[in-house]
Amino acid sequence: MRSPFKNLIVSATLALGFAACGGPQEEQETSQEELEAIGAAATCPVAVGRELMITAVSVVEDPVRTKWTGSLANKNDGAWQFGRLMTAMAGTKNPSDFVLAWLNQWSANRTVNGEVVPARTAISGIINAWPKVGGKLDLTKAPLRLLAIVNRLDLRNLAAGKAGEGRFVFGVLDGGTPRQFTVILEYNLPGSTQADVASWAARWHALGTLGIGTPAYNAALQKITDAFAGPNLIPTRPNGSSISQVRSNEIALSSPWELREFGLNAAGNLVERTVALTPQAGLNGSTKVRDFVNTNQAAILGGNFVVPLTFGGAPFRAGAIVNNIDFWSAPGITNNNARQKFSLNTCNGCHGFETQTGFLQISNRSLGSAAALSGFLRGESISDPVSGVTRKFNDLARRANDLRTIVCPSAAALPSLSADDVLGARVH
Repeated sequence: MRSPFKNLIVSATLALGFAACGGPQEEQETSQEELEAIGAAATCPVAVGRELMITAVSVVEDPVRTKWTGSLANKNDGAWQFGRLMTAMAGTKNPSDFVLAWLNQWSANRTVNGEVVPARTAISGIINAWPKVGGKLDLTKAPLRLLAIVNRLDLRNLAAGKAGEGRFVFGVLDGGTPRQFTVILEYNLPGSTQADVASWAARWHALGTLGIGTPAYNAALQKITDAFAGPNLIPTRPNGSSISQVRSNEIALSSPWELREFGLNAAGNLVERTVALTPQAGLNGSTKVRDFVNTNQAAILGGNFVVPLTFGGAPFRAGAIVNNIDFWSAPGITNNNARQKFSLNTCNGCHGFETQTGFLQISNRSLGSAAALSGFLRGESISDPVSGVTRKFNDLARRANDLRTIVCPSAAALPSLSADDVLGARVH
């Protein structure tokens, strides 16, 4: 169902949406110098490009860690390559079958939380083109390119045994050409105490003292990634993996753009599940969205709300979400700041009109080039689609400030980062 607010944003869609098939044109390649400037502070500087959002070609094209011979004995071989990471996630399962079963979930309609998620049968083109060995997917030749390694300590939830997240962002390829399709592997950083958070923070922050892409830097970064993405790290979890979720964002398989989320079930299979903090698309503009925002206003403004599976006696959270450059709203919402923070934290709101992002926060890239980052990450000012008030976003600066409060608790926060103007999205 189309958003009831579609007519309000036709001009924005013409400016942004028609660029979708050709790429998010408002994004710019971000230099290492720009990333460093984002995290600058008078005391306790955070090197964003080395500690938080690592996109340097010298890292994401490391000749050993981003290629895999198939060896499991050498821990450096393919440490950041998609196939080896999925092999670790599969545990004792056949990793090629594990990945194929995940991909096949786009092949047919699926019902998730009472909502039918339509098939995107063009996935067969990716499966058929994937190199094979003995009829199975050759994971050493996985057609995905590493775009970024990301520190999300700001997503910590100690009550859930989560000191934050560590992420690998990959772009899907077609014969080496980037497609409009990204996959993010999002892992828990295990921890249940403030001391655990401080330990992870210290390790990430120490990367800022090393030259980006040097042998010492890449080795130190791998020690961190091995600690959250390695095999059998948490034997009590499915497949022993610390994976929290796998998310996709694509228009390569069909139009419009669509975001999906997957997680390991009790049997250790990577299966589609509801998308975080996002209601079903057909509810946009409804009394249910109005009632949810009004009822949960304090929690939304405080940044500690959840979007439940059901609300008002019916399915509420989305099985998947399409992205038509929309925003979330409904007549009768009493506090527009709550509406905005609710909308910003949805998948399509964060990747759409609330931030005026052209779908991808981290764009796919060609060999030898760094991934482009969105204005939401680098810094931008956007007019609120309902009130017209100017909203300031600079999520990397917000994350840098958060890391700074952990590693240098006595350091002053950046004065430009007020909670009202730069809250950011808790998941995306």
